[in-house]
Amino acid sequence: MKITNILTIGALSILGFVACAQEGKKEKHVEKASEQKAIPQKEASLEMSQDTIDARVVAEMEAAILAQKAELTAEALATLAQTENLLYEIAQGKNEEAIRKGKELIGDLEVLLAKDPSLALLPVDVTYDKQELVTDIVAVREGVKAAKIAMEKGYYREASDILDNLRSEMVVNTFLIPTATYPDALRESIVLLEAGDTVGAVVILEEMLGTVVIEKSVIPLPIMYAEQMIIEAATIDAENHDRSEIVLNLLSNADYQLQLAQELGYGKKDKDFKDLAEAIKVLKESVTKKEDSSSKFDELKQDLKKFKEKIIKA
Repeated sequence: MKITNILTIGALSILGFVACAQEGKKEKHVEKASEQKAIPQKEASLEMSQDTIDARVVAEMEAAILAQKAELTAEALATLAQTENLLYEIAQGKNEEAIRKGKELIGDLEVLLAKDPSLALLPVDVTYDKQELVTDIVAVREGVKAAKIAMEKGYYREASDILDNLRSEMVVNTFLIPTATYPDALRESIVLLEAGDTVGAVVILEEMLGTVVIEKSVIPLPIMYAEQMIIEAATIDAENHDRSEIVLNLLSNADYQLQLAQELGYGKKDKDFKDLAEAIKVLKESVTKKEDSSSKFDELKQDLKKFKEKIIKA
């Protein structure tokens, strides 16, 4: 697990670029009151401690990573082990044995790749990084405005830094070995071994083992927070309809988190979030009437899960 990076930006104190925003306001960048976007009101009480939400999000992430590691392709681990074994044979001076095993490994890999081309990249490890932006929608809009002003003034590096800080996400890193390149590399290594160039053969094998492709998947934290709030709301609602105020508050906060994700640029603005917002609105009406809302909660959780997967793959 890598170190968590937490960035904090105050609602009206976005360090490093407030001055730029203020200077821009002196010109013609002030929006007319009628053109300003409405500011969603965040609920005063979260009904869940931030520590609880964070713990659940991290637990979910670690469970997903453990599941993924459990499914790490056996062939990948076998390939690494066999390649390392070739190096061992060479170190022991058993070049003929290394050549024989190398040729067998080439054959095994070619059969494997012909059977399933998707195994051209095999996962060997999974980790994650967490970068959390403690902020609200007002602060994000101020930041975006400051970035636009910096761009207009030609301060591209400053604009880039501002936008780079406007992220709140979990990044999953999947490490893969490019097995599609292994057969050719093994052949080259074997040719060198047969010619007596032990050093050259070892260099190629070590480069094989050292070549790793990293795939990154980004999961927005506000969406994960919204998901946990909805799960908590569903649990409370199923237990007791008389606690509707708490359930409604959780749903309002989930809605706010989704709007924050939208402001941060995760997903297609308005379009991707519209259906979720409407589903939460309908659900809140059902909870207010103290109806059986279990099916609506289930539908919302499924829709949010699909949305999250869509964002990750985008």
